[in-house]
Amino acid sequence: MMVDMIWGKKMALVIVDPQRKFSLKVPDWDERMGSAVEGMNMFSRIFRRYGAPVILVRFEGASHCSYEGDDGDDWLPGLETSPSDIVVSKRNMSCFKETDLLKVMQENGIDCALYTGMLTEFCVISTYYASSERGVMPYMGKGATIAYNSNGNEAAQVVCSTVDEKTVERLLSGEQPEPVMPFE
Repeated sequence: MMVDMIWGKKMALVIVDPQRKFSLKVPDWDERMGSAVEGMNMFSRIFRRYGAPVILVRFEGASHCSYEGDDGDDWLPGLETSPSDIVVSKRNMSCFKETDLLKVMQENGIDCALYTGMLTEFCVISTYYASSERGVMPYMGKGATIAYNSNGNEAAQVVCSTVDEKTVERLLSGEQPEPVMPFE
């Protein structure tokens, strides 16, 4: 569901597995990938402007997508990165399982995270739910995920708190009012 308030004080952007090896053999791949990469870049620019962490998660190992190129570990075409970005390696579906992601977040005082990347129904959503179990309030970045199924992003938006760039920028700029519990 779209929300207009973020519960948390310090947010990180986590871009999950934005690697060529997860490219899909579907007719609309270029469109799906291109628009999502634009979304990832838009969020990255906002986070970098405010000095907030941008974390790229790189999957180590073979892909289940039968990618045939020898550049499978490269970032998706057009993805903007920066030397200030933090790279975390993983070997499992959840970005938290057997990785340094939680440690990186704790070291940076992160209490909420915006998840983008691919593939929505697998690695992104498993990380989203694992996040809340570790005390990091999760949010999905609207327009910045790539789904395996053509309806996967819409399904994720139904079950996950999703935010747009205006809501994120309001938090990062310090302009978001303090969240209030509805029954206080």
